[in-house]
Amino acid sequence: MGISLVLGCLSCSQLADTFKDTFEEKSDEKKEEASGTTSHNSPVTSSVTIESRISRDTVHVTYSSRSTSRDTVRATYSSGSANRKLNFLTDETGLKAAEESLRALPAYAGKKMYLYDDIHAYDDGRINLQLRHPENPEYVDAYHFVNGKWNGPEPVQLSVRNKIENKLVPLDEIDFGSMARVYKNIVEKSATIEGAKPPTHIYGIVQEKHLLWYPASINGSRERYAISFHKDGSINKFFRE
Repeated sequence: MGISLVLGCLSCSQLADTFKDTFEEKSDEKKEEASGTTSHNSPVTSSVTIESRISRDTVHVTYSSRSTSRDTVRATYSSGSANRKLNFLTDETGLKAAEESLRALPAYAGKKMYLYDDIHAYDDGRINLQLRHPENPEYVDAYHFVNGKWNGPEPVQLSVRNKIENKLVPLDEIDFGSMARVYKNIVEKSATIEGAKPPTHIYGIVQEKHLLWYPASINGSRERYAISFHKDGSINKFFRE
């Protein structure tokens, strides 16, 4: 249609206004053309209908243009995914369910599982992590939790300089629910700091065979605070930097 829709740059109301303005211009052009024709031609009328359906994860905008000549144009644009899950970082039960389904992967049946290097959880329902290969201890595979299920394995290319053993933590020592507790604590502290915004991403990094939770700071408009956590997600230290 020659219309470029940039959802990331417009608010939902701005998006609807943009379509409305565009098609009002089209209607005006048709009226001007009609006024320039001979009097025995039928007058052309045009109407524009814009429907917006907005939710936290999806924006739908449907517009149509009708005239007495029965030409109709209709299109729908949408942003986001119907399967996208928001507020995942507050869902301790959902995070624990993801952990249990990871432990149930057939390739690791009867084998001890080790997290390699890091784990990342996102508020839209995704989790990314790496596990040591179930058969070859020198290999690592990546797994991705999307739309409620694990995808993988994907082989990870490692250098001879990678010390795999130094970046491993037994999965038995990790509680996925800790990420919800980390998020909850950051949200509560952020509420006391001017200009601070809660994260949309919680992650753990293996350091000296221990998993440390991040982010490790909260930035306000006037202040910056350092924060650290125990393994269970409770606050270890919190102070202004």
